[in-house]
Amino acid sequence: MNIFEKANNRLDDFISNNLVSYHKLRNYDYGVKKRKNVSQLSKYISHRILYEYDIIEKLKTIDKKKRFTDEILWRIYWKGYLENHKSIWFEYKNFNRISYNSNLIKAAENGETGIDCFDKWISELKKNNYLHNHSRMWFASIWLFTLELPWQIGANLFMRYLYDGDAASNTLSWRWVAGMHTNKKPYIASNQNINKYTNYRFKESPINLTNKIKIIKNNTHQSNLIPIQNHFSNSKILVLFDNDLYISNRKNLFCSYSKVYILFNEVIEYGLKLSKNVVKFKLNLIRNINKLIPNSEVFNSNDIDNKLKNLEYIDVVYPGVGNNLDLINQFSKKKQININFIYRDEDLFYWCYAKSGFNNFKKSFYKLNKI
Repeated sequence: MNIFEKANNRLDDFISNNLVSYHKLRNYDYGVKKRKNVSQLSKYISHRILYEYDIIEKLKTIDKKKRFTDEILWRIYWKGYLENHKSIWFEYKNFNRISYNSNLIKAAENGETGIDCFDKWISELKKNNYLHNHSRMWFASIWLFTLELPWQIGANLFMRYLYDGDAASNTLSWRWVAGMHTNKKPYIASNQNINKYTNYRFKESPINLTNKIKIIKNNTHQSNLIPIQNHFSNSKILVLFDNDLYISNRKNLFCSYSKVYILFNEVIEYGLKLSKNVVKFKLNLIRNINKLIPNSEVFNSNDIDNKLKNLEYIDVVYPGVGNNLDLINQFSKKKQININFIYRDEDLFYWCYAKSGFNNFKKSFYKLNKI
């Protein structure tokens, strides 16, 4: 059984056994051993082992409440929104953490804050490389408004340790909690909410949660998506990254190249690397894909100069705004190699609707797909 079959079997199992109750139970975090109320498929969706548009098509007639459909839509929306507002990514990348209290940051990252739920979530994040979505929101809110730490450092922490770490979803979700995406309406964690949706499983409710919310400054980010169309060069080299491994509809594409490289990039921020568990997980996915593409080869970003040297141009499966795109663009500029990006038609079409809020995007998507 290959990785696509395994992931789709898990999706089908969730749909058959848990989808009907998802809208009622999805907000509850019952703990590591009780996760059947959520799909836990995000680690496959973020790498496109499961393709968002295929999932939504499968859900069309069976997801009566549309709650799970909406969760998949959020991922498409976040990608499109970041493509439309690229300056958000560059602002995040240029953040300087030096001026912030390093002792408090260290305590937060090590789970030594004295806030029981927060410290346990840190442990869960590092051990299991996953957090329930509601817990991610509580965690981010406590990080931002109780500990008063920068969202950028929290976003880096999640990217290091989450199996499903995704540049767009992660960056913009942190900004959403901060109120930077929702017109100064931050998400505020409360003792009551945390206790209710965790079934009081922590030894004590969170202590000293702030009720004085300091609105985080948000710079203006204008919509700037440039109309794009696919065109194919004469390159015999194709490069793809771990965050778009959906190959089911691209067999003919791969056959048109003499070599398909799968480039693994474990650096997320100025030398900051993915955790060992995340590296292992991603490499396992990549090696599975490597076996399914006859003319493919895997290499690490450290070898990019050797593998892609002396080329005038290469084709690259577009990885989206994020660290992978930064890597290939920097390499291209340094070596003066022309990059031709290969886009997915669905992405190009729907990203155009992701310029403002999620509700507008959702209405457009539903109408276009008769959902």
